[in-house]
Amino acid sequence: MSYATAASAPAMNTRAFAVSRVFGANGRASGGRSGASSNLVINRKPASTPVRARLVNDGQQAGNKQPRIIEGGVRHSMRVTRLRDLVEISPDLWAPSEDSGFPAPVAAKGDGLAQAAIFKALLLASQHFRLYSQKTISDDNDGAYGVRFLMGSPRMEGLDDVDRVTKCVCDRDHGLLELVPESGMMVAEIKFPLPALETPADTSAPSDPETLRVERLTALVLALEAQVVDESVVCLMEKGSDDRSTFHGTARHNKYFTGMYARAPDLLHRGTCTSSSPTPGALEASKEMLHRLWEGEEESDVHLMEEVRDRVEALFCGGNGRMVVHPSGTDAETMPLLQAVLESRALARSVPAAARPARFSNPDGSATGRGNVVSLVACAGEVGSGTTEACMGRFFSKAVPLGGNRVAMGQELPALHHLAAMEAVDLVARADGSGDPCSDYDDVVEAAARAALASDPAAVVVLHTVAGSKTGLRLPSPELSTRLRAEFGARVVSVLDACQMRHHPSLIPEWLDQQGPVLMTSSKFFGGPSFGSGVFFPHAAVARMNQHLDVEPPATVAAIAEACASYLTHHDIGDVLPKLHDAMPPGFCNVGVLLRWAAGLHEMETLADATAANGGIAATEVAVRSWVYAVREQATHFQPFLEYVPAEDYGGAWQLGGVNTIVSVRLRAGAGEAFFSTAELKQVYSLMTTDFSEFLMPESSMAERRVASQRCLTGQPVDVPGGSVLRTVLGAAQLKDLVSGKQQLAPMLEDDRVLLAKLALIASQFRHLVTHAL
Repeated sequence: MSYATAASAPAMNTRAFAVSRVFGANGRASGGRSGASSNLVINRKPASTPVRARLVNDGQQAGNKQPRIIEGGVRHSMRVTRLRDLVEISPDLWAPSEDSGFPAPVAAKGDGLAQAAIFKALLLASQHFRLYSQKTISDDNDGAYGVRFLMGSPRMEGLDDVDRVTKCVCDRDHGLLELVPESGMMVAEIKFPLPALETPADTSAPSDPETLRVERLTALVLALEAQVVDESVVCLMEKGSDDRSTFHGTARHNKYFTGMYARAPDLLHRGTCTSSSPTPGALEASKEMLHRLWEGEEESDVHLMEEVRDRVEALFCGGNGRMVVHPSGTDAETMPLLQAVLESRALARSVPAAARPARFSNPDGSATGRGNVVSLVACAGEVGSGTTEACMGRFFSKAVPLGGNRVAMGQELPALHHLAAMEAVDLVARADGSGDPCSDYDDVVEAAARAALASDPAAVVVLHTVAGSKTGLRLPSPELSTRLRAEFGARVVSVLDACQMRHHPSLIPEWLDQQGPVLMTSSKFFGGPSFGSGVFFPHAAVARMNQHLDVEPPATVAAIAEACASYLTHHDIGDVLPKLHDAMPPGFCNVGVLLRWAAGLHEMETLADATAANGGIAATEVAVRSWVYAVREQATHFQPFLEYVPAEDYGGAWQLGGVNTIVSVRLRAGAGEAFFSTAELKQVYSLMTTDFSEFLMPESSMAERRVASQRCLTGQPVDVPGGSVLRTVLGAAQLKDLVSGKQQLAPMLEDDRVLLAKLALIASQFRHLVTHAL
């Protein structure tokens, strides 16, 4: 059921090829020697089917003492995303370090050789293990045998990923598995015999040691495989993003203290305006999507990305638009910019060169055909980081989602600036001093738009209307874009920045029907893992862009594709823009984006279902208002350390429930003190995620120590005139609990009271805590 209905009722980049040769691009294991007990058959299964071992029926092998391994074929795909990034892993690194195949095992109770042979056969039957070597540790009657192997999964990008997964699983199973050096890398080793492996649990009942051996080793490999899959999902979800998604430490957290492991159950999460770790249900949805990717053939990338596109469009577009998938809301600015570039170039072909500024003419006076785009960045400083650079067709981070290339901040996207001049105008929405929204903001934006349009008859303006800034502002008014479009038509690309997604479900279909493209995300209000985004285009805009692409020369389309290739694969574009799709480099989908979107869709669809099952959108909006009004009132009770910043409520479709679901506060050390700066609030943000109860001042009460022990995640600080703010917000998972009755309002508000109390506690002891706890 769509969210709108409720209202009315992997990138595998080119380096992955090398690992796909080992683990199989389609999810089938490759390589390795076979060996097993004389009556064991290992059946290769699809990715989502666990590895199972079974005894062969009597007479099935007819005296054949050699193991019989039923192996699937191995498909080696030569598709690559970017040839310049192809990293070849030497086949020698993957070859066994010695030819130490085991002799035919003897079926003695507790026999390490027989155990090792069965274990090795089970590894070979799974796509998640790569047998590395077998070592005879001792040849006496108490012989010990070691099996060394690597752990990983299809679609990994290189040996670093395999090494990471292998180490993580070994750390979890320390004592059973050991990390040992082998040919310059660390591999897992397990030594046989394992104690009590063939000892019956019930000693009074007869049991065949060989049967126990097979059953228990199968269970062991299944348990290891489950851990490998869990680690592989997290590893792959981290891929295909920018440098905001750089993860560190055993918790694998980014700078926002979130990651791809499931959200800790003891974490009080009120930070969906910034970043989220997946809920357990969302992570399970990502795992299921990855299994489907592993199971599929070459077309699975196409089918799964199309499925994501279809599900998102069904939830939000109301039949009024199409979606281009993006890694983040910031790089999603590329698509409206592209629309403006194509429109401006079409105008430039029809306008006399003499009518345009001299910089758009050749020395002989002829027209260059170069476009001219001016982006107006509304609510500058309160929208996504790097928005201004992205609106100018420049890189906004030092790493890009695809290709693994390091770039310079502000560096121009390749080739795009040859097609059009691009500039951006930052328009701050708050007045200096008071920090209140500017009363004449529409006039300021309109003046900038008219000046840009008057400067060049081929100029196109990208006008952003923000449906919820970082603090919940909606500016400029929608009447402004309506007025400018009525006067200038296609020369105004009217973009709705709905990345916070804190609006009524009817807003996006209405905007697509009446205005232009929409920027959206799965990783803000809905709490999907950071980041997942997309751009919705009205059908008319899609048709017009395709018409422009059809008349552009192939070199221009190739230049546009090159500019997009650091952020998009052809799977992200799909059939929305066919000519651009065909010009993009061939290759796999962005696996990280696919998996993060699977998690985000889980949150979106389950909230839609809960809304439909519990009174529809009207009842949901009642729950929203109940929480917002109560938390705003709570926030007034912690003076002088915490000051509530009054919110802007707009009503209508602009805010879910007609209220701002972002509650902003300022902090200070005491009455008469200056409010904390953005830098100081970042320290507060960090402290909120920790238990610092042991670092409180000695005279602190037990109640304060209990508050200090509660780990919380808020929204990151926002630097606004009048004093920087921290934010606590309502998110989709939290709202779903309220709507479904899983959590009642009163206990939820007690959690919020603790969060606010912890903020006030940090403010009151800030100087002491930053000295002792950070």
